[in-house]
Amino acid sequence: MPRRRFNGTCFSPHDLAICERVFDQVCADEHLDPLGPDAEILAEMVVAIFRNAHTSERDLLEAVRSRRNKVAGTAH
Repeated sequence: MPRRRFNGTCFSPHDLAICERVFDQVCADEHLDPLGPDAEILAEMVVAIFRNAHTSERDLLEAVRSRRNKVAGTAH
């Protein structure tokens, strides 16, 4: 997961592990280069959704997939 400082956010190692697993799963599903610009956007999305109380791994993964599907649907 790209390393970036998010102002005012403090994550525990457990929180980071959840975000990283979700990030890795979506990268694998969508064949994204984890170091590429699209992955950086994904990382920001994962953190933003995590901050909004989707703190279980399953809920976070579902919320990220849903948001990405909506964004992809409006891009066409």
